[in-house]
Amino acid sequence: MTAILAAAAVSTAHGGTVVHDLGKDAFSATLKCHDANGELYMVNFSRDRVTITSYSDDAIRTNVETWADTVAALA
Repeated sequence: MTAILAAAAVSTAHGGTVVHDLGKDAFSATLKCHDANGELYMVNFSRDRVTITSYSDDAIRTNVETWADTVAALA
C-alpha cells in the first residue's frame, strides 16, 4: 500500500488527492487451479471469504473446504 500511495505516476494518472481508507480495503487474489481429474477451476481469496468457481466435480469443493479448514488464517 505504501508503494502505491507513493507512486507519482499513479497519482498523476488519477488526479486528486491520494487517500487510504483502511475500512474499505478490498484485497483479493484468484488462483487458476488444475485438478488431478483434468478439470480447471478458480479459487478466489478475499478479505472475508474464499470462493470456488468454474468447477463441476463436487469433490473439488470438498477438497478445497477440507484444505481451508486446516489454515488458521481462514478460520
